[in-house]
Formats: sequence, C-alpha cells, structure tokens
Amino acid sequence: MNRRTYSSALIILLLGILLMTCEPAPDRYWVYVSSNDATSTAGIDRYLWTPADGQLIHQGLDSTTHTTSYLAIDSSNHHLYSIDGSGVHSFSIAPETGILSPINSQVHQGKGPCYISISQNQRYLMVAYYGSGEVATFGIEPNGKIGSEISRIRHHGSSVHERQSSPHAHMIIPAPAGDLVYVTDLGTDQILSYPISEAGKLDEVPVSTTSAVAGFGPRHLVFHPKLPCLYVLAELTGHVMAFEHDPRLGITHPIDTISILPAEFKDFNKSADIHLSADGQYLYASNRGDNSIAISGINPDGSLTDPTFSSSGGIWPRAFEIDPSDQFVLVANKRSASISVFERNTQTGLLTHTNTTETAVAPQCIKFLKR
Repeated sequence: MNRRTYSSALIILLLGILLMTCEPAPDRYWVYVSSNDATSTAGIDRYLWTPADGQLIHQGLDSTTHTTSYLAIDSSNHHLYSIDGSGVHSFSIAPETGILSPINSQVHQGKGPCYISISQNQRYLMVAYYGSGEVATFGIEPNGKIGSEISRIRHHGSSVHERQSSPHAHMIIPAPAGDLVYVTDLGTDQILSYPISEAGKLDEVPVSTTSAVAGFGPRHLVFHPKLPCLYVLAELTGHVMAFEHDPRLGITHPIDTISILPAEFKDFNKSADIHLSADGQYLYASNRGDNSIAISGINPDGSLTDPTFSSSGGIWPRAFEIDPSDQFVLVANKRSASISVFERNTQTGLLTHTNTTETAVAPQCIKFLKR
C-alpha cells in the first residue's frame, strides 16, 4: 500500500468513526405504571423504554404511595399527579433518573377516585369520582403544588344495568381545543361536556348531554387527532360509539356504533381502555374477560370498520398505551401482573407480540415521559 492509498484509507476510517460518534442517541422514555391492588407494595412502578429495541427495563418502585388509581403528567414533564382513596398527590420528576419526589397532597371530598387529568392551560387538575358520581377541579401552583378544590359537580340519575343504580363518573378530560371538558358517566349512560372557566371552575350546566343506549355504560373516550370526532368506549356491553363534536357545542350528532367483542364470545367481559394511533388511522380498545385488544380502522368520515383482534398477552388488560413512536403498544394486564409489548404495523394497524415483562405491581395505568 503506497502512502497516498494509506492516507485515503485512514481518512475514510476516521470519517466513519466521526459519523458513528455523531449519530443521535436513540429516544428513551420513562414509563410510569400505577397499581390499585390490595396486594401492591407500591402505587407507582418505573421503567425505562427504548423504542429502537422495544425493551422495557425496570428502574424502581415509588414507596411513598401504596395504591394509585390513575396518573397524569404535565406538559413540561416536570410533575406527575396521582389519585388514590386518600387524596390527590403531586410529585416532582428528576429528569436524569425519573425518580419521583413528593410535593404535597389534597384530601378528597368525593368517593372512589378513578381518573385524573390536567386542563388545557395546565393550571388545573380534574378528577372523576366513580363512587360518588362527581367531578372536581383543583388548582396547580407554578411549582407543581396542588391547591385547594375549586369546583365540584355531582351527577344524578340511573340506568338499567345492575351497576347503574346511581351515577358513576368515570373519566374527565379536556377537549383538544376550546374551553370544554368531557365527562363519561357509566351509571347514567351519559357523556356530558362542561365549560371550564379561566379560574378552573366547572359550569354546572353542561353544553351538551348525550345519552348512550341504555345499559352501555360509557367508560373512557378519545378524540380524533384530525377529524372533529370522538370515540366512547362502553364498558358494560363492549361497544364503541363515534360522535361528531364541536369546540363550542360539544357532541353534535352520532356517527357510528360497533361491537368490539368477537361474535363468538359470550362470557363475562368489561371493556376497559381506548386509544387512537397518532395518524388517526386506527382505533384500539381493550377487553377484560375476552383478554383482547380490538383493532378497528377509521374511515374518512369518522366511522369504524369491523374490528380484528389480538390477544392482550395476559389476563385482564386494565389499560394500555401506544408509545410515542407510534410503533409499539404496551398493555397493562392487571391480573397476570405483567406488561405485554406489541409491535404495531403502521400500515395495517395489526399487533405482533414481542415480549412480556412481569411487574411488581398489579398494573392499571401507563404513562410515558421522554428523558
């Protein structure tokens, strides 16, 4: 090898090393998992998630809470909020380690807290109480501390199922635009939209009140990222209802209703969670009993195709999340104490099981936070 050839080879080698060292590090996320089981030793479990290799690695347990029903993370990724039977809790998040440090708590007035979310302006917490059929708002201070309760609304009514003898508010979530907050009530078979003021007060008179078919039991809902549509999961019958909505008027009219259970399944079931892919092409919903994830395509008018089904990879899929890369689905199988990881075909929407992680808690809510 002459000197010129040697120099050229050395330059190519050095350039290759330089390019390798300049490659961006793969995205990584903290994953927080809640547990609300009598046998749990900790209410929040923490994992490291890397979409590049689809690996979920356990990091630790938060021992300051023993049970946690649901979680919410603010848009700054600095604070995590949780609920349990004793109150509403706030934590600061250490960005390098993901470790949670308690900030403060507020005692509940409502009973059976089951859902927590954050207002669009990030200044208020919103809580749904299944047991007492109420929803409430709390202030959030700039340092993440939870303020006192601002407003509370109690629902009234009942429906036809044995679990519908009284109201059961199950979810409260802000609309993607405007000043409306949507609430599902399993006990009264209603989806309600309330105005929320700049001061965080819920107006007691809803803008829209939409009734589901008697006995459906609305549980969770999700908004389409591009269409003026939302989708409501019926826990008691295993249906998904599609509606049009307006930022000022709330739900305006129905679009479609489909079953998310296999036709041959006749046993006990409680549908649990619902999410859409980031591109709005596919809807996913979980079934506790059938232990499946239903997958439905979304048509340009917002209507739904007949679903296909994937095993949830465990028992009692209480919740699941589509990861921020939109390429994986993580399913919290509560009764088998496991999180199943599925790779998502972005063209067909179908799921392929890749691995399952046993958990120290009975998982029931999953939240991602980018490192």
